[in-house]
Amino acid sequence: MSGMPTPLHTTVLEPGVITYSANHSYKQLARIFRHLRDELHEQQPRLAKPTSSMIEHLVFNCPLALLQNEDWQQVIEDVLRYLMKQLHPAYYKDDLFIRVDSDQALFPNEELFDPQDAYLFSKALLEQHHQNFFN
Repeated sequence: MSGMPTPLHTTVLEPGVITYSANHSYKQLARIFRHLRDELHEQQPRLAKPTSSMIEHLVFNCPLALLQNEDWQQVIEDVLRYLMKQLHPAYYKDDLFIRVDSDQALFPNEELFDPQDAYLFSKALLEQHHQNFFN
């Protein structure tokens, strides 16, 4: 059918590309946070240590716009500041964080890792990040 116009690829394919890219960014940041968590735990063993799953839940609840920067040091800083703000005891809302694998609230959970633990973890991670990269 040489005389028939062939359909052009339109924006129908773009959401899949964006979704893949976003998913890749979230997963990359979760890997970075897991690595930083392990370093932090060596320095502060008494601090509640989130599981890998909990880190993924926290990261995937952050706005995608925070992960758009190509400077990963800035992404880490922005995401940790966002988490601290949202998890701060004075501003925390129960329905803000949901599980990645369902529409259920992230807190409370079977891991006994609560919003206060997540706040303290984010704060300690940001402090460690500043010590490692800004000093």
